[in-house]
Amino acid sequence: MKQQQQQHTTLKTSGRLYRHRASHCVGLLLLVAGAWHTLCSSRLGAHPALPWLKRPNLSYDDLIELLISVPHGHRAREWSTYYTSESHLPGQGLSQAEWTRSKWEEFGVVNTTIAPYGAYCSYPEGQRLALLDLNKPVAEQVLYEASLVEKHAINNRGKSQSWELFAPAFHAFSAPGNVTASYVFANFGTREDYETLVRTGISLEGKIAIVKSAQVTPYVQKKELSVNRFNQIQWAQRMGILGVIAYADPEIDGSVVPDGGYKPFPDGPARPETMIERGALGKVETLPGDSGSDLNGPASGVTIPSIPISYADAIPLLRALNGHGPRAYELPPRWHGGRLGNRSVQYNVGPSPENLVLNFYNGVNYTTAKVHNVIGTIQGRELPDEVVIIGNHRDAWGPGAGDPNSGSTALNEVVRSFGAAIQRGWRPLRTIVFISFDGEEFGQVGSRPWIREHLPWLNRTAVAYLNVVVAAGGTQFHVKTSPMLHRAAIYATGMVQSPNQTVEGQTVLDVWGSHFTVGGGGDAMQFLSSACISALDMGFSPGLDDPVFPYHSQFDTVDWMDTFGDPDWKYHIATAKIWSLMAAYLLERPVLAERTTDYATSLGTYLRAARSKVPASFANFDFTLLHDSIARLNQAAVQFDGYAAALEGRVQQQRPWWNFWTDSRLQYQIRAINQVYIAFERMFYYEPGLDGKPWSKHVVFSESAWHKNPDAFPALGNALSEGNFTAAHQWVGIIADRIDAATSLLEHHLRL
Repeated sequence: MKQQQQQHTTLKTSGRLYRHRASHCVGLLLLVAGAWHTLCSSRLGAHPALPWLKRPNLSYDDLIELLISVPHGHRAREWSTYYTSESHLPGQGLSQAEWTRSKWEEFGVVNTTIAPYGAYCSYPEGQRLALLDLNKPVAEQVLYEASLVEKHAINNRGKSQSWELFAPAFHAFSAPGNVTASYVFANFGTREDYETLVRTGISLEGKIAIVKSAQVTPYVQKKELSVNRFNQIQWAQRMGILGVIAYADPEIDGSVVPDGGYKPFPDGPARPETMIERGALGKVETLPGDSGSDLNGPASGVTIPSIPISYADAIPLLRALNGHGPRAYELPPRWHGGRLGNRSVQYNVGPSPENLVLNFYNGVNYTTAKVHNVIGTIQGRELPDEVVIIGNHRDAWGPGAGDPNSGSTALNEVVRSFGAAIQRGWRPLRTIVFISFDGEEFGQVGSRPWIREHLPWLNRTAVAYLNVVVAAGGTQFHVKTSPMLHRAAIYATGMVQSPNQTVEGQTVLDVWGSHFTVGGGGDAMQFLSSACISALDMGFSPGLDDPVFPYHSQFDTVDWMDTFGDPDWKYHIATAKIWSLMAAYLLERPVLAERTTDYATSLGTYLRAARSKVPASFANFDFTLLHDSIARLNQAAVQFDGYAAALEGRVQQQRPWWNFWTDSRLQYQIRAINQVYIAFERMFYYEPGLDGKPWSKHVVFSESAWHKNPDAFPALGNALSEGNFTAAHQWVGIIADRIDAATSLLEHHLRL
């Protein structure tokens, strides 16, 4: 009763007590909010608008200045000297993985681990290539025995490199075999080349073919002569050929050749006579642990042996064909151009007489080995479930100073730069992951299982994968990328001084001119074409008049880099700076710095390129469905990106510190729009995969090497080139459906 009276008395007052208590509550609430704001500010640092986005001690401008100032040439050379000091084929990289992990931890990325995976690998077990005259007594039959080794390669200490430290001449996943047969010269070993020989009346059944390798040079790209070594072997076996010998004719080096006045390395920039271009033939489609997986020999479709040799070893074999069969210059123009005429090679195509044969032995060991990926992580403070990944592969065919360890060297400088930022108190807005992959040269057997293991997490979180295979292989900057990363590339290249500026103060963007090419290279293609994660590959590649890049050979040494590749190590450092700035651009903006309008615009460009290459027999082929889908996407993309830009503008607006409900709503909107940008690339995923490539799921981009510029819409392009009208129409429908799915994703969010 007394309590009720007290309550009644209180309610009968003039209201001053009530107003006082209400005022006290509001004041207390504001005090608590202010204290929380103060706590956040002291814990996270200053930010102009959003308390939840505040970070410590290092402004964005200071971060950028640090990332530009840290990389240094003498450090790059130090890392390169280590990586090139011993063989590190896939499966041989544990010691280098451990060294890389210790360095990253030393740089300040303490959350660094090694992730091992079982991988199918292929190693040489003896090779022989000899020219025999069967009309002579057995003891005298050998006219020439190919050495199959490189001579006079120089190591990091300026001494002759022992070839025994590195792998001999071999093609990974080649078929084993011991073949003795007469032989032919088959130009670049394309289907067209083999068909030309057949039309000329030359039987290929039961022969060995000598072909020019055409994997990588600026001249090959300019002349559109590039041909994949796997296709060379596959087409050969379809013609009944028993084995393939591949050599690099100086022709593929354009003007930088001995008969053009250039001396071979180490005395000059031309290709060394004994240089051998190794490489893999495709990939094993399954990985250890797959249901029903087994290592049953070489890569899918390869049943005949093959081997790479130097042009020094090819000369005696080609000379022996002089006078046998028509000369290459009597055949179509694509056969013209061999540059060994000054070495008495007449380029007759053969076949050799029945008594003049090649004995070719190729021993191969197929086995399961361990590859070792190094993973370093800096956890994001405010958006930890949005992840930017930076990576490179570490394994190499020889010393690998250019491919891939110029990229590995640059990656170390990127990690060291971000480590310096950590020491200054910086933490990223988003999570950043650094990866040094093993096994790329054997078909990405390091990145493939890592992506597969983490695919659910990657699907939810991965903003982008930024890759570098070759940071310093020449003077020409390239970016092969998803359009989602165009803006990051333009931003970063516009901030870094060009290492080959023609006018003082020019940036890489000024010299490069933002000429994007399709897709990515190396491990980037596993992210982009298999997992549909926005990916990019960049670096400096050889130009037409640059020194010959010693691709996949034992001449890819620090000595070559010191002398011809990057004497001041400035291309390494420029790549490292661009890499870091791209990452920072994607890491540090609350609204992701990606735009779907760039994608829609690029799809229009890709479609015009596809239409320009339609064979005459498809002159009336109907692309309307694709054209209309791209137009609808462009309309939705303009609206969506406009909404994102407005949201970004609101982030920058100053608001009273107590307006926390607006901040909370803005936080939700930012997370939601970022998830759309992350998911956008996934919309181009096609579960059945592209024709003949079930692991390639992206309808716009297919896999490619770092040195090759592929076309967009690969399955459609293949159908058109093969004259398959039905398949081409089916692919138009499939691609349009995936574009429409991307459009629906944007439209759905705009309706919310």
